Amino acid sequence: MSALLPLTLAVLTSLPTPTPSAPGPATPSPALVGTTWVLQTVQPAGRAPITPGARLTRPTLTLTAPTLSGSGAELTLGGSTGCSPLSGAARLGTAGPLKTATLLLRGVQGGSSQTCTDAALSLREDYLNLLRATTRYALSGDTLTLSAGKGRLTFRATTGDRLNTTLNGAWTVTRLNAAGRDLPISGLLNVSFDGPKVTLGGVVGCNALRGTGALLDSPARVTFGPVSSTRMACTPTQAQAETALTGLLRAPLTVTQAGSTLTLSGAVGTLTLTRGPQSTATPAPTPVMPDPAATYTLTRVNGAPAPATARPVSLTFRDGRVGGVDGCNNVGAPYALRGTLLSLTGPAFTTRIACPETGVNLIGLLDRAPTLTVQGAAGRGQTLTLTVDATPDAPAERWEFQAR
Repeated sequence: MSALLPLTLAVLTSLPTPTPSAPGPATPSPALVGTTWVLQTVQPAGRAPITPGARLTRPTLTLTAPTLSGSGAELTLGGSTGCSPLSGAARLGTAGPLKTATLLLRGVQGGSSQTCTDAALSLREDYLNLLRATTRYALSGDTLTLSAGKGRLTFRATTGDRLNTTLNGAWTVTRLNAAGRDLPISGLLNVSFDGPKVTLGGVVGCNALRGTGALLDSPARVTFGPVSSTRMACTPTQAQAETALTGLLRAPLTVTQAGSTLTLSGAVGTLTLTRGPQSTATPAPTPVMPDPAATYTLTRVNGAPAPATARPVSLTFRDGRVGGVDGCNNVGAPYALRGTLLSLTGPAFTTRIACPETGVNLIGLLDRAPTLTVQGAAGRGQTLTLTVDATPDAPAERWEFQAR
């Protein structure tokens, strides 16, 4: 019998606990997969275990959606860093003569850290570094230990799964209150929950908004990463609603549920939502894929003609990779389109030719997860635009390319 089968069964079903000391039926231990694990201690190599302070929201970890293969199980990594969403992939297997349980995490990302305090940033950095170095795991009752060389992370199964399940599904925004007064909502905005994963999409003014976040436990809170938006000019009332919403989403929001009503509360306002399916009438743009046969050449940057470079700045989109020229060197990386948001899904590469200082930071723009729009029929003359919003560390950018 394959050595994988016993491991797979252990992963996908709950493990038995030791016989309880008190009379009564045994309670199954949580399974590795499908449980929300809450961080108890973090122990970087060479240091003593550290317990997060009471004022910090503890990071979480989930492993879901296994797909069995010939040598292990492919899993999706989710959860939070305590102040930002957590994402990535994992591979489960066995190694060595003792068939020890291995867990390799890949593509671990911590989302935006804009809403993190200094203390939360320190915990976030240690947490992400140890997750990226994890090679083994051990389960004992409701405790999970991840080993990363000489570092350790310990977790405990949370009872927050019941809350996550209760919230699962789509909720429609019915009220936006900012600075003590209600603002008119001229569109439809939905917030959807799927365990610890949260997605936002729709309209409150005149622009289509998209964003992702995480549901944090103890107490229940939602934290969002950056929200992308189209760039239509709105009426003053619509613009005010959009500004209030983006300001509200910058900080963690307390979650309160009362029957079919959900309230997300923050220091600058509240969102009130009710159960309901996502509306197909939401005027979110339908993404148009770049032409895989085209080479897109940069023509304008922030409204001005593209800078003169040794080689034309260009992009191609083929076989799940974005490639091109930054004005001197060749660049490339794997990517994915999530709606209209272009995200790099793996490390970028670049050749290392010594160049005059006339190139552009093409990889830097792609790293900022720009919004991608394509206008015109496929072929010569089609326009592709990459835009990113301003952040405290970088200005807004708008790059326009033409298919050649």
